[in-house]
Amino acid sequence: VTPGHVELTLDGYILQDRFHEPKIYVYPASAFAELSPGAADNILLLQNILADPGQLSAESRMPGIPFFNAGAVFTAQLKIVQFQNGSGVRMLTQYAQSFAQVNNHELFYHFQGLTNDGQYYMIAILPISAPILAETWEAAAPPDGIPFPGYSDPNADFQAYYDQVIAKLNALPEDAFNPALTKLDTLIGSLQITP
Repeated sequence: VTPGHVELTLDGYILQDRFHEPKIYVYPASAFAELSPGAADNILLLQNILADPGQLSAESRMPGIPFFNAGAVFTAQLKIVQFQNGSGVRMLTQYAQSFAQVNNHELFYHFQGLTNDGQYYMIAILPISAPILAETWEAAAPPDGIPFPGYSDPNADFQAYYDQVIAKLNALPEDAFNPALTKLDTLIGSLQITP
């Protein structure tokens, strides 16, 4: 359940046939918070991050997507990004309902932001790929990637796997991704949200 909102779909996006469609959502913040406890929690978390950007770190709890029936299995490449009349946090992430291999089919650039007046809440979901990741959840990781421990080993250390993937993704230059992180940041930075 959401209030009336704007939903933008990016036609002709460079990555096609991915798990997520490239979309940007804009909601009236207070109305969405009243209807959805998840949205209220995410908006408050986002306000706290933006009030003190110095606390942003790999260990920070990040706002999630209130209408997804899954949670982020990791976050990488965290950064505060300004847009024309607001700011927010961007990250690379993948959502799942259990432990899963990080892969290019499901990886996405996730941005959440608020207008400076706090009236509007924006969520961007933009597919992205990284050269160190498997192409799908069932494919093998490339030679310079991190192999998924699999489900057959009862002692598999999934957190160690995610930590290694995060470290590799954070070490990549912004232009190593497709599309480049700088291009997606520029897209977000170009937006202005008005009534």
